[in-house]
Amino acid sequence: MKIYICFLFLFIFNSGLFSQTVETNSDSSDTIPSFKDDLTSVYNTGVRLFSAPSDFNRKDWITLGSVAALTSVAFIIDQENREFWQRNKTKTLDDISEVGRIYGEISYAAILSGSLYFGGKIFKNRDVSVTGRMLFEGLLYAGLTTTIIKFTTGRSRPYMNEGDFNFNFFQTTNDYSSFPSGHCTVAFTLSSILSQRINNTYASVGLYSLAVLTLWQRMYSDKHWLSDVILGASIGYFIGKAVVKFDDDSNSKSMNNSDAANGFSERITIFSFNYSF
Repeated sequence: MKIYICFLFLFIFNSGLFSQTVETNSDSSDTIPSFKDDLTSVYNTGVRLFSAPSDFNRKDWITLGSVAALTSVAFIIDQENREFWQRNKTKTLDDISEVGRIYGEISYAAILSGSLYFGGKIFKNRDVSVTGRMLFEGLLYAGLTTTIIKFTTGRSRPYMNEGDFNFNFFQTTNDYSSFPSGHCTVAFTLSSILSQRINNTYASVGLYSLAVLTLWQRMYSDKHWLSDVILGASIGYFIGKAVVKFDDDSNSKSMNNSDAANGFSERITIFSFNYSF
């Protein structure tokens, strides 16, 4: 497992996250936020995040409805999808799937978040520290959302062989916490936040590839249904996007300006926010 953790840190390192100098990014030499500032930002981000639906416009509701519709359609083919992956297992796929499992583990995500947060403070790099804080915020609020839904629905996991429509409401046991996928929530939260902060096309491709690998692994390992991973990924992706927008340091520079230098300025609108990647 250690080799995968080293790989993740090496990937981010080579993506330009620690390549800044004072000359290329003056934000890194700014005053590092105090712990009080960080706690205030965590609180403010949460307030903005959970009050955002009151400001949704037509496009926002269409986006939300699309996620709900896609998840609902997935329910129809959950059983067939499970049977397909259970028929197509190989030793090679077993080994590959382990990478996806680890990328979606909350413990490793917490280590990454903490390392960036405290590393940025130790080495006086504001952007790195802020990114660590954003990861914490994203994991906290996306995880909270997923956990509440898990507890409320109590859906049985595929390996329980109780059917794809078996719900035992208000369960706290792991066997009945299938919907939505927590690993997918973690993976897509990490990828969406790091993708925006690193701001490099190649890094984004790599990060989202890891997240998709996690999505596939949860079905391949018979831990989740297709509808579980779709909703879990959506929660992580959209909350990760929103956290970067709502954080108190949302106007700070991304950790790599190579795309801007190359003239890459594609923009999209999601939940009424403009994002560059």
